[in-house]
Order: sequence, then structure tokens, then C-alpha cells
Amino acid sequence: MIHIEDVTDADADAASQKHEAANHAPAAEEAKGSEQTTSPAVQSPETDANVEGSEQEVSESSAEDVQKLVAEAEICKDSGNALYKQREYQQAADRYGDGLVLAPEGQKIRAVLYANRAACHLELQSFKEAAKDCSSAIDIDGSYLKAWHRRAKAYEGLEDMDHALRDVQKALELNPEDPIAKKSIARLQPIVAERQEKMKDEMLGKLKDLGNTVLGKFGMSLDNFKADKDPNTGSYSINFKQ
Repeated sequence: MIHIEDVTDADADAASQKHEAANHAPAAEEAKGSEQTTSPAVQSPETDANVEGSEQEVSESSAEDVQKLVAEAEICKDSGNALYKQREYQQAADRYGDGLVLAPEGQKIRAVLYANRAACHLELQSFKEAAKDCSSAIDIDGSYLKAWHRRAKAYEGLEDMDHALRDVQKALELNPEDPIAKKSIARLQPIVAERQEKMKDEMLGKLKDLGNTVLGKFGMSLDNFKADKDPNTGSYSINFKQ
């Protein structure tokens, strides 16, 4: 079972904070007497101060709202973690999704929620969804090692070994002492090399068939050509033989 994120930097006390809104009603003066002439309104320094105070209160209120939403998203994360440990992977994924609905854009808890939901998708063998969630986590926090490792596992599940290898190589770049990345690279490199060699042979076979079809019209075949590989560069030179 994949280890999920249990701790974030969000303040747990934020869950208990209550939002307070102050309503300020501007005082209005009634006109006295039907014959009294109304003079043009002049904004006083006191009115300017009220406007500035209101803007500050709105800013503070917005910050409190964000903190409250992050705290609620933390509750969803903790609930998802508990379900994950009970191997209730689909329910856990749903709780992480609830947290993503609550967590405001730009908050790092979103990366944790995406990566944790990806862990559920991996357990459910929903590799495409897992890779997508890991990519979302990486977009938020490019140094998130767990997201790189989990996306590599998702790519392996999709049999995309080239991208899996690139992800664990990136993980090792972020943490040169990462033992998991080192083991994964040692395991994936020969698999990728073998697949690339096989793909090359298949491609050359198809090209040979095509070439023989064309050259046959001139009484030749690709057997008249020999490809010699340069051991130093890995490139090929083509030599014609009668």
C-alpha cells in the first residue's frame, strides 16, 4: 500500500475560527423643511477613513475565509487518510475530491490532495486517472517527490516505460540520495533499452520490406546494403555490396 501524506503546514486551529462580519451603515441626514436648498455632497476625511477601513475589513475577511476553507479541506484529507488505511480506496478518493472542491486555488494542500487521490487510483489500478492527478500535483509543486514517484508508477501501469523512467530520473535530480529513485532507474533502464531495441528492429524490418518492394523493380534488394554500427557514436553507415 502506498504511503500517503498525513501532515501539512495548515494550522489545525483554523477549523474552529468563526467568520465575523461587521456591518457599517452610513449615517444619513434628513432634509429639514421643504424649502431648504440641498447643497452638493462633499466627501469628508471621515468618509475616506471609513472606506479605507471597509477595504481592510474585506481583506481580513477574505483571508479568514481562505483559512477556514483550508481547514475544512484538511478535515477532508484526514478523513481520506483514515479511509485509505482501511483500504477503502474509492471512498478515500472521494474524500480527497471533496477537499479539492473546498481548497482555494494556489494553496499547497491541493497538491497533497491530488497526490493522495492518485495513490487511491493506483490501488484501484486506474492508472490514467492517477497520472492525471499526479500531473496536477506537480503543476502546483514541482518539487513534490511523492507525486513524481506515483506518476512513474502510473506510467508503468500504462506500459509507458519511457515516461516512467523520466519521472524517476527527475525524482533523483530533486533528491540525489533518493534510494527509491535509484532502484527504479536501475530496474527501468534495461527495460527501456530493450524496448527501444525491439522497436528499432521492427521499424527496420518494415523499412526493409518496403525497400525490397521498391528495389525489386530494379533487380536489387536491401540485401545489397549493409548497415554498420559505429560503437563509439551508435550511428549507422550504409555500404552497398554487389
